[in-house]
Amino acid sequence: MTKEIEWKERFNIGVENIDKAHQNLFSIVRKLIYLNQEEKKGQWACAEGIKYFKNYAVKHFAEEEAYMLSIHYPGYEIHKRLHDD
Repeated sequence: MTKEIEWKERFNIGVENIDKAHQNLFSIVRKLIYLNQEEKKGQWACAEGIKYFKNYAVKHFAEEEAYMLSIHYPGYEIHKRLHDD
């Protein structure tokens, strides 16, 4: 597996559901890399994987932004712009 895409404990922010979602995002990216490297998997599998990643990320961003608003996170606006980009 690709070492650059491995989750590290130092990435945790201490909010369990957000940390788990971030770990899942890493896992999805690893699977996409694997699919890309496997010629037998084909373009269809990669395209479906990318759609899944996008849907998961959009849902996660909404949940993360709601959490940041609920705790009055001071960096919310900047983080929201990063998500929007």
